[in-house]
Amino acid sequence: MTRVRVAIIGARGIGRHHGNWWTLEGAEVCAFAGTSAESVAGTRETLQTLFGFRGAGYVDVREMMRRESPDIVDVCSPPACHADHVRAALEAGCDVLCEKPLVYDPQMTPKAMLETARALAQLARDKGRRLELCAQYAVGARHFLELYAAHRKNAPITRYMGRLEAPARGRGPDPVRVWVDLGPHLISVALAAFPGATVDWQSLQTRFAGYEAEAMFDLIFPDARRVACTLFTRNRTEDPPNIRHFAFNDFSIDVEGHADAQGAFAARLITPGETRESPDMMRLLIRDYLRGAAAVSANDAVTNLDIMLRILAAARRG
Repeated sequence: MTRVRVAIIGARGIGRHHGNWWTLEGAEVCAFAGTSAESVAGTRETLQTLFGFRGAGYVDVREMMRRESPDIVDVCSPPACHADHVRAALEAGCDVLCEKPLVYDPQMTPKAMLETARALAQLARDKGRRLELCAQYAVGARHFLELYAAHRKNAPITRYMGRLEAPARGRGPDPVRVWVDLGPHLISVALAAFPGATVDWQSLQTRFAGYEAEAMFDLIFPDARRVACTLFTRNRTEDPPNIRHFAFNDFSIDVEGHADAQGAFAARLITPGETRESPDMMRLLIRDYLRGAAAVSANDAVTNLDIMLRILAAARRG
């Protein structure tokens, strides 16, 4: 059976873990692209050690796609490069999985970013290719709601709180940075958990200061039912380095990362009633992608970006 061929753009950071998960899920990582000959050499060595990579490294994205003809391109480059790399992959006839956010370049206006995202979604439709967003907690939302239903007997959810904190890594306080980095994850949970609901923008409150960015708003359904949402993101300068906390009404779920027996990242979902072992959420997203299931479709990615940018604009207005 022919293995699906995956090329990664930006395999030095999170992309190297994507490569490992693609391999563990049965795909072939055939190539990657980096920014320089030096970075390509270092990344190749890392990938060889991590999962036995035997493909080629490139500094030119379009050359990589011409030579390798991958089935899937996994875009893990910096956000300002996403639009160009996604466009190049779609034009080369590849399916695309793109790290969040789909488009973000501080040199562009919010309107231009949103228009670019919509154009990419349309290009994917025109080409008949899949374009999806790496926002793995949308996959997590399914597991969160299963746990909630098991312990709360499907009682109506009226409150959702998501809290993500990640290391500052020596960087100074910047609430915009932390919101752009972590906010899309929390938005993806809201969109996955409450399909059909929209943001009541009149209810929006924001607090962006120092290392923290927080947004509070109501989601409203067509039948007027509401869910009060609080999305909190923070860069941490102390231990523990990461916090991943979600709550639906009074039911809390903490996600802890650890290495499984094969040394791959995995997760524990910790609730007041039980602890459940799970593959890493990103691995589950890649598994679903290979099976043809969309966690965050191109349209959902555009909606996610729209919400992220509108909250950011409100925070800047004060």
